[in-house]
Amino acid sequence: MDMVFEKTRELGQALLDSECYQRMKAAEEKAMKNEEAARLMSEMLERRGSIQEAMQQTNPDPAVLKRLSDEMDEIQEKLQMMDDIVELTQARGEFNGLINQVNQVLQFIVTGRMDDGDCAGDCSACSGCH
Repeated sequence: MDMVFEKTRELGQALLDSECYQRMKAAEEKAMKNEEAARLMSEMLERRGSIQEAMQQTNPDPAVLKRLSDEMDEIQEKLQMMDDIVELTQARGEFNGLINQVNQVLQFIVTGRMDDGDCAGDCSACSGCH
């Protein structure tokens, strides 16, 4: 069992050392230094919290939920227009792709089956292996 945890730590370190992870962390730092992006992300979290609070009420007011949802959509649109956020979103997507590939390899090794979700079977469509 100790060997499993040792190899898991090695895998975790390899992920942290990967170019993909390093790009994601650099993009996060850059986005957080962008005051406008940080402000908008904070507003987004506030709206999300307000929606969660409203949903916990016995009879949530649909008008309030719609208003908050519309505000979140507006904030999201503004964020998606910012180069730093676009870069961060792309970097996170690449890292999530790497994690998904690692999970698929582990699944294949353990079960002998591959999840067909994003894989064409011959790996030619996959950007991660080759």
